[in-house]
Amino acid sequence: MTEENRNEQEESQATEDSVNAEKPESSESKVESTDSAVFAFGEEATTAFPTHVEAALKYSASNKYEYGPRLRNSELKWSVLSAERMANDIVRVNVQYTPTSGFRGNPGTEYMDIDAGGAVLARRQLTTPKENNPVVLMGITAFSVVLAVVLISLMTVFKGEAGDPLYVAGRTLWIRAELPKQQQFITYSGADTSGNIYNWAMKPDDEANNELVYVEVTLINQTSGTVNLVVDESAATLLDGNKTVYSPINTITRAYSAESAPRFNVAGFVPMWGSVKLNEGQQVTGMLVFELPAGSSFNELRWRASDSATIRYQ
Repeated sequence: MTEENRNEQEESQATEDSVNAEKPESSESKVESTDSAVFAFGEEATTAFPTHVEAALKYSASNKYEYGPRLRNSELKWSVLSAERMANDIVRVNVQYTPTSGFRGNPGTEYMDIDAGGAVLARRQLTTPKENNPVVLMGITAFSVVLAVVLISLMTVFKGEAGDPLYVAGRTLWIRAELPKQQQFITYSGADTSGNIYNWAMKPDDEANNELVYVEVTLINQTSGTVNLVVDESAATLLDGNKTVYSPINTITRAYSAESAPRFNVAGFVPMWGSVKLNEGQQVTGMLVFELPAGSSFNELRWRASDSATIRYQ
């Protein structure tokens, strides 16, 4: 190589380096720098992983054969439950699906592993849609154990804490309601009727504006022979700082199977819902869940199931 050629090559390389240094960051690198989410639910998942979510929904709609002969020819609708970043730029997208009309029950769920280019690497069915049967509803859901909640025999006579405003007495029940806690989503672990442990999740109906609020409630039958409780939408009300009244949501029908999400996990979460019988000297503890506007404050909780009591938070 002549001295003249060498000088020309060095000048060309210098020019190329200068152009590269001034070139704006590519869209791909920008996505990598901003798309740092590890786990996201619902609309957040669509925002954090748009390519992967779109690929999963299109693949589900175009490949209904895995739903079996009962559903493969049905009109279905899909929604994203969550998306989780995995190794090698793979994202696991969890989807739920139901027939578009004439269906009342629990949706089906599945997940797909999608690579950075939108290709489906793996697909797995988790649950299939199941119609609600009013007679044996809890026998066909994963929450029949929850309806009974947890009955704990008192080893000693339960005594309230003097002056504790969160602990009050009704006509037949002693009631304690912890301070409400709020977060965008709730995830927890629970067993089905066979004792198998699954991960469950709940989200607000209005994800853009609302969040979930959970209250740990303990009911103690210390003075009556037997108390029969029905915990449903009428069992209690939660008043926010403006004294707007909210009823509890159905934690049975609103829960769905999902991947574990430590950020939203509520340790020891036990939904309180359904029929419970408390004999004398027994207590039950569980969580009531409400959906309120994000950032709400709380005024009081009013208990109404088989008794009447008010716990004030201000």
